[in-house]
Amino acid sequence: MKTIPIKGIFSLSPCNKSDIPTGIKLPQKMTMTFPGDIHSTLLRNKCIPDPYYRMNELQVQWVGKTDWQAETEFNVAPSFLRGRQFIELEEADTFIRVFINKKEVGLCQNFFRKWRFEITDYLHEGKNTLRLVFESSEGHACEKAASLSHPAPCSVYDIFSPHRNLVRKTQCNAGWDWGICLMVCGVYNPIKLIQTATGFLDYVQTTTEPEGKGKNWKVHIKAIYQSLKATKTSFSFSISAPVSSEGAKDSSKGGEKRKALLAEKTVSVELIPGENIIEETLTVKKPDIWWPAGSSPEDEKNIEKKGLPLLKDNTIYTLTTKASGALIKQNLAFRTLETVSEKDEYGRSLYFKVNGKAVFAKGSNWIPCDAIPERQTKDKYEALLSALVEANQNCIRVWGGGLYEKDLFYDLCDKKGILIWHDCMFACSTYPADKDFLDNVRLEIRHQVRRLSHHPSIALWCGNNENLGAITWYKESRENRDLYLVDYDRLNEGTVGDEVRKNDPSRAWWSSSPCSGDDDFADNWHSDGRGDMHYWSVWHEKKPFEAYYDIKPRFVSEFGYQSLPSLSETKTFADEKKDFNITSPVFEFHQRSPGGNSIIFENFARYFRVPSSFKHMLYLSQVQQALAIKTAVDYWRSLKPLCMGAVIWQLNDLWPVSSWSSIEYSGKWKLLHYAAKEFFAPIGLSLYKKDGEVKCFLLNDTALSIKPIIKLSLIDFNGKVLREEEISDQNYPGESSTCVYSKQIEDLGFSPDSFFIYAEMTWGKIRSETTLFCIQPKKCELESSKVKISVRKNKTGDFTITLKTDKPAFYLALDADKLPGIFSRNMLTLLPGKTESLTFRLTEKRKLTAQALQKKLSVTTLRDIY
Repeated sequence: MKTIPIKGIFSLSPCNKSDIPTGIKLPQKMTMTFPGDIHSTLLRNKCIPDPYYRMNELQVQWVGKTDWQAETEFNVAPSFLRGRQFIELEEADTFIRVFINKKEVGLCQNFFRKWRFEITDYLHEGKNTLRLVFESSEGHACEKAASLSHPAPCSVYDIFSPHRNLVRKTQCNAGWDWGICLMVCGVYNPIKLIQTATGFLDYVQTTTEPEGKGKNWKVHIKAIYQSLKATKTSFSFSISAPVSSEGAKDSSKGGEKRKALLAEKTVSVELIPGENIIEETLTVKKPDIWWPAGSSPEDEKNIEKKGLPLLKDNTIYTLTTKASGALIKQNLAFRTLETVSEKDEYGRSLYFKVNGKAVFAKGSNWIPCDAIPERQTKDKYEALLSALVEANQNCIRVWGGGLYEKDLFYDLCDKKGILIWHDCMFACSTYPADKDFLDNVRLEIRHQVRRLSHHPSIALWCGNNENLGAITWYKESRENRDLYLVDYDRLNEGTVGDEVRKNDPSRAWWSSSPCSGDDDFADNWHSDGRGDMHYWSVWHEKKPFEAYYDIKPRFVSEFGYQSLPSLSETKTFADEKKDFNITSPVFEFHQRSPGGNSIIFENFARYFRVPSSFKHMLYLSQVQQALAIKTAVDYWRSLKPLCMGAVIWQLNDLWPVSSWSSIEYSGKWKLLHYAAKEFFAPIGLSLYKKDGEVKCFLLNDTALSIKPIIKLSLIDFNGKVLREEEISDQNYPGESSTCVYSKQIEDLGFSPDSFFIYAEMTWGKIRSETTLFCIQPKKCELESSKVKISVRKNKTGDFTITLKTDKPAFYLALDADKLPGIFSRNMLTLLPGKTESLTFRLTEKRKLTAQALQKKLSVTTLRDIY
């Protein structure tokens, strides 16, 4: 077997020049390479404006409605013509006709499949041509809609591409309530020419299990080989480890570090034409065990001395499989994982159990990291997933309106210990159930499950996002419910679920998100006792934050609250003179949730005094977002083990926008992400008021028994301590949530508008503090504070920032403008007589002095905004 990537330069042009809008000038010669996308090529050639700036999105919609062609030449040596030849495309988006030497050899029609076409009869020695014709996905969607026996309605937004649910591409390309509408096309993996006489090693799937009660582990291997003929060949399997891992021997020679060989086996196999499955088992002695982030017993032993967060990477082993000149190297790790969903006295549980330990899923939802494929860079994936674990999160949900991600994404989750709740790529729609559509989907799911199932980070396969509930959203499906339920069942259970169960029986199949479990069709937007829940009453139904206390969920896989972007983010898409107003056309254009800015502003008035400037509105929106999510998580974590999951909507943005994200498109952390680092800490405090009662819980997700010092202080707004209680003589068991303080507000002895509660916990290097107002902050007379700030550069290159104040300063937010960096803490309560120190770390290499950073820094507190 021989593989040659096609790296040549392609000429790009529209198939029909008449499709180009008047006023758009394309260069006579426009070139691109693959991997690549059409929008990026047009941007490089200055044919379209930046679609993220102001309202330029409207000026680029024609690109996705246009058919494009890309052509290149490549040379073929005589030796390559032996045997049979194929062309292979993966991440081919979406309808692409493939021509070799002017002859059509195949049609790609599903972005989520791998396409392989035989070209033996079309290649010749010397110069050959490859032409790719990208047909408009929107055009195909409209054609499909016209052919259906009955409509298949889907969610639509102000700017959208119609019938996106009828084509198998990233659903949010067509626009979402946080996303730009860009119907991108291209090929995002290298295009390959393959020469083989035998066939293809397509997939290698693995599962691991402990061998008896000892420390050795079995690795069950299933190689899937597509053979072109009946023949005999050998398969070799070997497992290696980084030489730094325990038990691994250094096999380096001549100073070159290589992986240490732990196990190997070679077998001879008689192949038949078509698909062959080769199964073998290897044993690895005493491997390191894979754990979700922050859950490793070894890390927990050191937590008191080292502090948080726990950021140790997992040991990732390598399984190498060889057959007939083909080779696959992929991740391997050792762990047991169960998805537990059992009926109990409260309804039905849902949680993950890893290596016998029940894990509270603390995480966020993931959407594509950029709307433009060429901007989905390695650095972006690394930064976002590192930020997730740095904020003490251990779980991510790959949402069903996005895509099956790049290999890099899963490799990073494996390494960092991020459990993946993995939706299949269907969202917020009804879908067709005709034979062509179902056959296409069946091959998609088969490919993706086989491709990804070896990753230890994947915890669960879920059929879709909200499709079951969507049957009640549309007039057509409400009026003919049974017809649409049959369509749903044929697709979701008869096709998607069937393929998942067949191809990865080691993992749980969860039919939809949200749902109550198999054969249970409860309303899991409001029903809280069974399975996973999407709780949106606080946002979409405009209920107060306290509505989070109305439910006792088992696992919340979506809940969220929006904020406006930071000032530095706003400057990337808005004109300061024209657009810096939350009701300006451009600012509202970058808000896709209907009435979103109004909801944010209404809650300003509910809880706070109205900000006096645009800048302060941006700040308060981020404070408000953080408080909303903290309200929910603090309460739900206190319910452990009844509740075992809180997965925030959403981690990231794919363009600059007002949204639910905790990290802005630029990579800048919002105040919510800093707050999440505190409220998701494995050891910390939860402080809240419910039904007129103040409660404080000690949260301990570790297996350790701890004896912390806990102080609760009632402080007036001048900083005077009115009352203080200390709890220091109690041990708190591991895996627990323990109420340490409970008192009615009316029994505290002071008017609720005259004080706040400050709670602090210390245990070794672990420190947790939290603040509670006993009434809406707008009803309190806060004092203006004078915050002093000093900056010192450390030998490590990061900066120590010291803060002092003369009066209590609430929700103190540090901002470094456009400087790429992360504070160790933010959104603080700063008390008089108490010095707070934190660090600032640059995330890009650049020269920066302490003086320059101090000039860039701004400090905003709640009292500053009015």
